[in-house]
Amino acid sequence: MTIPLTPVQPVMPAAHRHWEAPYQAYVLASLTLAVGGGFALAVLLPLAQALEWDWGRYWPALVQAHGQLQLLGFAGLFAMGMAFRMMPRFASRPLAYPPLVRAALPLVAASLILRSLAGPAGDSMVRDVALVASALLLVAGALAFAAVVLRVLTHPDSKAEATGWFFMFGALAYLAAALLNFWLVIEMVRDSLPLAPLGRQPALLTLQLYGFLLMGISGVSTRAIPTFTGRPRAAVLGRVTAALLACGVLLYASAALRASYDGLTKTSARVEDAGLLAAAVALLSVVWITGVFHPRADRVAAASRYQFQLVRAAMAWLSFASVLTAWYAVRAFRDGATVDVFELDAIRHALTVGVITMMIAGLGMMILPEFAGRRIQHPNENWIVVAMLLALNAAALLRVWPAIEGINWLATTRYWPMAAAGGLAEAAVVVYALMFVQSYFEQRTPGWGSTEALAAKRQGG
Repeated sequence: MTIPLTPVQPVMPAAHRHWEAPYQAYVLASLTLAVGGGFALAVLLPLAQALEWDWGRYWPALVQAHGQLQLLGFAGLFAMGMAFRMMPRFASRPLAYPPLVRAALPLVAASLILRSLAGPAGDSMVRDVALVASALLLVAGALAFAAVVLRVLTHPDSKAEATGWFFMFGALAYLAAALLNFWLVIEMVRDSLPLAPLGRQPALLTLQLYGFLLMGISGVSTRAIPTFTGRPRAAVLGRVTAALLACGVLLYASAALRASYDGLTKTSARVEDAGLLAAAVALLSVVWITGVFHPRADRVAAASRYQFQLVRAAMAWLSFASVLTAWYAVRAFRDGATVDVFELDAIRHALTVGVITMMIAGLGMMILPEFAGRRIQHPNENWIVVAMLLALNAAALLRVWPAIEGINWLATTRYWPMAAAGGLAEAAVVVYALMFVQSYFEQRTPGWGSTEALAAKRQGG
């Protein structure tokens, strides 16, 4: 029996099939930090405000921990694992530096756990040492990731095409974000600050969200999704899109960082707005290249059609977030101002919940071997995929709604839909994690995929 999944990458020459990255460990670590950290805080933090729990100085510190656990823990580790798995297939090159591939996971995971524990703690020497150690671990993990990516994709024989540009820009942005995070931690320790400087956060988050995560998702999407939609790979437009997104990230992050030190001017504000506009145009180009909304053919296997609806929904949210970003950026550019914090919050959560979480669920279920095998052993689970689709779309709507309302809704009631959004997303990711873990162990059980085992499964035996 064949797995009902259309291949999304060329077959690597036999001489290059030396070593498979431990992507399962990255996925499991990603889901663990999401369920036990990032999404749990997404529920508790708004509840603390809605119910007026007195968390004092812990609340803002945990907000920053939530952001890093979600961006670099949940989404980041998943993206790293997928990059290590798919790069050799895209580039038709063996994965470089296996020791660094193994080391990057514990380095990044330890950094995030240490930072989450130390951030809310009181000012002390132990806290300072823990914060600096967490920042150094993240730099080491980012260096390992960048070294592997650049070694594979800059090789003259690499066939990664435009996907390689996205991945290389993403690795460099990840490293830049880790170095900036290290400097912000030094400022925290030097000045005895309870939080990382708030004025520097837009630059850091832009490098992490747009420069690393969306760059990587764009690379995979523009390479894999056209296979399902019958669109040709857009080699030239793909490179232009990657370069435009990189320019947008560089413009916004550099202008925001400089303004945080030297003060905001109309010129720096307009540079930030131009960067956001460039990123929005680039992401709309990504949607176009995938062909999700204008396919030439329907090449999605019957068993993957419900999973592909998650991918379509992610592209719809990417379109929405890009149009919203362009609208806010053009309006702010006209006034010589910056996009305000509520507007940035709406954009970021449309991208993180609506795009990244949806894409991890949808494309992950289409390309991960564990889920491909699961469709054989558990063929009647489409209702679960539909429930995840509804839950994640509802979560994105509920989380973006209060941010779009902005200053028009400052009452504590604004936190109830945010808590509901966190609960829905947490439930969807818990189900996703349980499915992955079950399949991981089932497919390592001798005879799990035999004809006899499958027949017994279907007969309830």
